Amino acid sequence: MIPPDGRHLSFPFRIGADGRTAQVDSLEQHVRDELIQLVLTNPGERLYLPEFGAGVRRLVFENAGEITAAAAKASLSAALSRWLGQRVTPEELIVESSNATITIDLRYRVAGTPDQRRLRFERQGG
Repeated sequence: MIPPDGRHLSFPFRIGADGRTAQVDSLEQHVRDELIQLVLTNPGERLYLPEFGAGVRRLVFENAGEITAAAAKASLSAALSRWLGQRVTPEELIVESSNATITIDLRYRVAGTPDQRRLRFERQGG
């Protein structure tokens, strides 16, 4: 696990006002950024980590409904376990798909902390 007082690069990567790479203030913010990267990245998108990502964005263009939501939930659950299993403890994962929109509601805890956090993500196709 990353030490809570460690320094972490921001996501998206950018240069700060001081001319150095921008960094986040806390471990919780860093883990949130990692979750966003995982959701937004499609497998095959990263050259040196071709298996990285949940592939949720591409499902927006599939037929909306329970099958698409179940596929997104399964993909995200597997990716969370594989890539962030040491950092995140998922508490609840709800995925809904309707009208070319996928909504993800993830309640989680940063490993080793008692506070529950929430990440809500919505993506529209078309």
